[in-house]
Amino acid sequence: MSDQPNERLAPVAYLPWVAPSSEQTDDAATPVRGSSRHPAGRAFGEGRPARLVALGRERDGDDESAETGIERDERIDRLIVSRLRRSSLSIAEVRAALVEHGLDDNEVEEWIERYERLGYLDDRRLAEHLVHSHGVRRGRGSGALLHELGRRGIDAELARDALDALDPEVELEHATEVAARRARQLAGLDRVTAERRLSAFLLRRGYGSELVRRAVTSALASDPID
Repeated sequence: MSDQPNERLAPVAYLPWVAPSSEQTDDAATPVRGSSRHPAGRAFGEGRPARLVALGRERDGDDESAETGIERDERIDRLIVSRLRRSSLSIAEVRAALVEHGLDDNEVEEWIERYERLGYLDDRRLAEHLVHSHGVRRGRGSGALLHELGRRGIDAELARDALDALDPEVELEHATEVAARRARQLAGLDRVTAERRLSAFLLRRGYGSELVRRAVTSALASDPID
């Protein structure tokens, strides 16, 4: 009988948008006896720096209460995946989190590459999602959207591609809807004051000046103010 303990990890819980391949599913569902496997089915140490693997072995022998390299990887992976379950993250945001947990540059890039390969990270998809959620549902203009994408660390080219997919007429429609709702709060003001305040409101939401002019004109025409 083998002296090695029978270690069985919990089944893999893939993120909702990740469709694991049959190879990943088979690996994850059949953990190797006596080994420690990454939740995605990849054995820790596979492709990892030899220094990290050796560190885990040395610390495991010296102090049972100390965190081994493998245990550290498992802990960090649980934390990152937990955050990804709660909300979409950009590559830059995950990179910052990994650095915060003490991983060096080479390790960080290895983890980023693995999360991208598994579908956990996709900045192009994230940019498109943010343009839709902030533009359509929150009534933000392209200027505000570009700022938000930059704040999230999305590459400038990817951000521009996502914004280019936004139909100008659709953006005008959204701006007009936002302006019409706001115009109802300006009842009692003279037209010049209402136009000025409504224009300033839309500019703060990131809409361009020409689009603002058209949206304000349309909104006040449908909801006239004396």
